[in-house]
Amino acid sequence: MQAMPAHLHYIFLLGLIVFFLNPVFANDQSAQRESATENQSNAEPSSSNRQQAPVRFETITIEAASAPADPIQKLESRELRVHTGETLGKTLERELGVNNLSYGPGVGQPVIRGMSGPRVRIMQNGIGAHDLSAMSPDLAIASETMLADNITVLRGPATLRYGGNAIGGMVDIKHQRIPEKIPQNGLSGRMDFSYNHNSADKAGMFGLDAGKGMFALHVDYFRRASNNTHIPGAALDEAAIRQQFQVEPSTNSAKVIRNSHSSSQGGSIGLSMIGKHGHIGGSYHQMVRNYGIPPGVPGHSEDGRSGQEAIRIDMSQRRYDLDGLWKTFWPSLPRINAKLSYIDYDHKDFDNSVTDRDSSLTRFKNSVWESRLEMNHQRGEWLDGTFGMQWQNRSFAATGIETFTPAANVDSLGFFITETVFITDRLDFEMGARIENQTTTPKNNEIKLSGISAALPLPNSLNFLTYSIAASLNYEILPKTALYLSWQRAQRAPDVQELFASGPHFTTRSFEIGRLNLDAEQTNHYELGLRYSGNQVSMHANGYYKSIQDFIYLENQGTFFNLAPDPPRFQLACADLRNCLPVFGYQANTANFAGYEAQITAHPRLGLAVNPHITLFSDYVRGWFQNETLGDVPRLPPLRFGGEIGFQWTQWKGGLRYTHALEQNKPGVLETNTPSYHRLDLDLSYDWKMSDKRKILFFAKLSNMTNTTIRNSTSFLRNFAPEAGFSTIVGMSASF
Repeated sequence: MQAMPAHLHYIFLLGLIVFFLNPVFANDQSAQRESATENQSNAEPSSSNRQQAPVRFETITIEAASAPADPIQKLESRELRVHTGETLGKTLERELGVNNLSYGPGVGQPVIRGMSGPRVRIMQNGIGAHDLSAMSPDLAIASETMLADNITVLRGPATLRYGGNAIGGMVDIKHQRIPEKIPQNGLSGRMDFSYNHNSADKAGMFGLDAGKGMFALHVDYFRRASNNTHIPGAALDEAAIRQQFQVEPSTNSAKVIRNSHSSSQGGSIGLSMIGKHGHIGGSYHQMVRNYGIPPGVPGHSEDGRSGQEAIRIDMSQRRYDLDGLWKTFWPSLPRINAKLSYIDYDHKDFDNSVTDRDSSLTRFKNSVWESRLEMNHQRGEWLDGTFGMQWQNRSFAATGIETFTPAANVDSLGFFITETVFITDRLDFEMGARIENQTTTPKNNEIKLSGISAALPLPNSLNFLTYSIAASLNYEILPKTALYLSWQRAQRAPDVQELFASGPHFTTRSFEIGRLNLDAEQTNHYELGLRYSGNQVSMHANGYYKSIQDFIYLENQGTFFNLAPDPPRFQLACADLRNCLPVFGYQANTANFAGYEAQITAHPRLGLAVNPHITLFSDYVRGWFQNETLGDVPRLPPLRFGGEIGFQWTQWKGGLRYTHALEQNKPGVLETNTPSYHRLDLDLSYDWKMSDKRKILFFAKLSNMTNTTIRNSTSFLRNFAPEAGFSTIVGMSASF
């Protein structure tokens, strides 16, 4: 499948506008005339002899239902503002089953139940983020969490609607870039600011929504800048580096991670036309970011250089989004939603010691068209479902001396359907299916592998036809108590780097080799959940097991690629860490995962003005290969548990949270263990409501209060860059 010609995009856009404008706004003119007539009638002077018309109120029906037990988490409002961090992974790291895949302080990707990268889909307003974070853990997610209105984390069968790249989970960052309603009194907005003393991170944003009649406008802007991150001890774990690389590490640093400073800024503008039966609108968003890779990573320093390398990444992204919603006149098809987006992503790796910024080491470009069409259908009170289509065209290119993946086009087209059958008031059954075709086409007919004289031929294209089916039961076994049981069989096609990787990837300290004969992954997922929502006690727990055939992963080959000789060569041992990279190859083997998430919260009634709460929580995931000689799945989070004691008094809210993570002593073959740690955090916030529309949320956080050294087992850089030490964060969020 080739890229859609430019004129077809305009035809699609014009057709979408006509499709939505005709029914959505057709009745608005008559509605406005009726409103004007009513206003004129109301403006006439009343007479004592004239009988007043009776006032009729619209009937509103409120139905209460027990909360489902399925694993859906939503972070919004006060909690989102307080927990917002420098990265998406940092923002979500407290959520059950979610960990932060840090790559130094500038990068943080969410790890959901041990899954990350191409198995976790990051979305913005229902369309993929389409940066390159899924390709490599050193690449930041192109999103600023401070701009988010809410963030939803989805796991299990519900991810079926979003494609194979959501096989491990989905994170949707919701913004109001495309307004969906007219602001009350015509104007509303929000302004946030935060400061982190550890890295002197200063972040601020403002957003403004204005509207009149049928039109609404949204604008926002943010800026963030930080210095180097401070840590309790040394940056490099020298003993672990000696164990993993069999060499003496380079010069270490104490109390600080060098080259970890970063800066970013960006903004959006969006316009919508909103009517009684829906809306149609578009937005433009742009952001730029500059961040560094912590030093000590091999492959960049030259012999004789006294200073350490300072590899920086310049990232930029532009997004064009179009969204339309039609609330139809047909009871059996009440809602139709269509989205079309174009995302242009670009980033450069360069050495900060080189003054010429045009001489980048590597440049990556990722240009993507994506569209979604979803149609909600209903049948009486017993059936509710969605039928949809998702289309994507991706053009990936890489140039420069550190290119490790050749250029390619990826085209995909998928169809999905989900149905919920309400069998009784207490029992519902959900099922879904998806079929998707993906074609990956290299832009060259061969690749040159460093260290090998002969070029390797590439196929004309690789085609993958994948399918997914899912089913779940949600049963209210007792009042306020729901039981959830689900099963899913899902497939994922290999990504570009898994197929075609063929060179040094310095930022992950590896030489990567792909495999052209990879098959699609197939996951069988089983899950059981229980949720209770009482007045004084609430709890939820989920246990799951999944078996993944042809699980694709990077395996340490036990050899090194030496850059110093001319030409470079592969060898079994390495004497100089700066010039050698361990060789990793993409492999596919059957892997099994098992884990759980559990939390219980009590709200004791003490007869005091202060409302306390006590929370206990724990989560765990274990991954191992069916072939015992392959050991454990590498870079998984360890078991963690803890508790929180909190309170709420008038507008005050706070909590003291303790987390303990065990030693990760199953790190995978040729990987190193990470030690256990204790962590203590304190949150405090005050919500000052000045009026019905104006309020200011003040908050303060003490993070890692004991200044503990934390090595993140999910990170490729755990032995080079620990997590931040003690941090004090203060901030405010004002809305009007």
